[in-house]
Amino acid sequence: MKIFKYKVVILWVTLGIFFSCDEKINPLPESFVSPESFYSNNAELQSALNGVYDGMQKAYNNANFTFGEFRSDNVQPSPSSANISRTSLHNSSFDPAEGFLNWSNFYRTIDRANRLIISSENVDGADPNIVGQAYAIRSKLYFDLIRIWNNVPLLLEPVRRSEDAFKPVTSFNEIMNSVVIPDMLMAEELLTDVSSNFTFSQASILAHQAEVYMWQKQESIAESKLEELIRLNTHSLVTTPEAWQNLFFNQPPTNLFPNATGKIQTGPELIFSILYEDADLDDRSGLWEAYVTGANITSISEELENKWIERFPIDETWNNLYPNTPPVFTAEVLDVNGQTVTEPLYGDWRHFASRERGDFIIGVGPAVIGEARVHKWTKDRTSLVPQNDRSDIPMFRYADMVLLLAEAKIKLNKAGEALDLINQVRTARQLPQVAVADFGNSLDEQIDYLLDERQFELLGEAKRWWDLRRNNKVIEVLNPILERRGGAPITEQRLFFPIFQNHIIEALGNYEQNPGW
Repeated sequence: MKIFKYKVVILWVTLGIFFSCDEKINPLPESFVSPESFYSNNAELQSALNGVYDGMQKAYNNANFTFGEFRSDNVQPSPSSANISRTSLHNSSFDPAEGFLNWSNFYRTIDRANRLIISSENVDGADPNIVGQAYAIRSKLYFDLIRIWNNVPLLLEPVRRSEDAFKPVTSFNEIMNSVVIPDMLMAEELLTDVSSNFTFSQASILAHQAEVYMWQKQESIAESKLEELIRLNTHSLVTTPEAWQNLFFNQPPTNLFPNATGKIQTGPELIFSILYEDADLDDRSGLWEAYVTGANITSISEELENKWIERFPIDETWNNLYPNTPPVFTAEVLDVNGQTVTEPLYGDWRHFASRERGDFIIGVGPAVIGEARVHKWTKDRTSLVPQNDRSDIPMFRYADMVLLLAEAKIKLNKAGEALDLINQVRTARQLPQVAVADFGNSLDEQIDYLLDERQFELLGEAKRWWDLRRNNKVIEVLNPILERRGGAPITEQRLFFPIFQNHIIEALGNYEQNPGW
């Protein structure tokens, strides 16, 4: 579905959490048309909904990776990077004054959703699918806000005066129980589209619910939601390396790839993505800028690469671990006599496809471990302009959900079912099956193995930090790495991000900084 730009003209109020302190916009006059009556029919509600999705484009173009990926062990500062801000983020030593902590775009989008939801109550025959999407988006936004910052302001009414905005923060649990969960259940009741790649549907609300219930450690409910998602039969695992790569690929023609296909990003695994279109000049994706273009700032971590190679060796050691499963690809190389011979290309091809200068012909490529960028979306960065990046951002993917179900099964003492699910993904990726002995006997061993599988499959997709947080693994996994890097150790208090310093100043005492920062 094409998401058109937000065209409804509305005067937004001035408030510190929506605008930077140097932006000056006058409050709404008391006589201004009320939000309850602003939209009068389904066409206007649809236009408003397009504006809510436009808000998501702005909210997640950088925040998704900033908060879901960059503090995790997936990545590290490039040795040559002079970018202090990104380095401090990777090392968990950043300052609360960093601009990436600004939550304005989240609240702008929430305000648009609030207006739609309240207006819809006075529209005869309001389309439930439109209203359901607004509830789904508001639930997702508040879920991410509290995962990132813990206690945050709760705004459920359209903001009309500046004093409406500067409310004291509301607790994590209250927002979870009074907004996130009720909104997602309301969305499930209202949504009529079974599946839609770029708008919330029955499939994507089930995926969102599964993440929420897993976060709440309600694994049995998450299990039922994920199994319901599977029963919809709207999505499936791709079964070739090329099809997997096409889920992500957006490689415009360059000197190195003059015949590149451009944007693909299609396939049956994509449940919900944030859409960025070439015709949309106002919004861009942050993928190229985060991982690919310019000077190397962020590299795939040494820890991840070494773990990946240990599990899927890139030399003949493969044969010792997997004697009955040859690698998917072969490579032509010169033998000692200078003759061209064909040899197995050892390793996990997802590693090749996710790595700078790696591909299905040469394997991991020549980039040094600890210096290779994430190249899951492109292969050649020459001539790429971040402002032209219209790569869609995948939010929910089917393999992610299958492996999340495996996590739920482990925690419900159904290790055999969990192993079957992991091996479903392994089969689709044409990789060796996981042996029972390798999976481990204890719950902790099995969770660690499962989290590794998720890490390999989902690199760059902003899932790893939340995986570690959900499983109480952040301090255990990251502090030894941060100690070696000279980063700041993570404490229980510093699991949440600090509130942007400017927000605290603008709120005139209504917010206090999160503990530990």
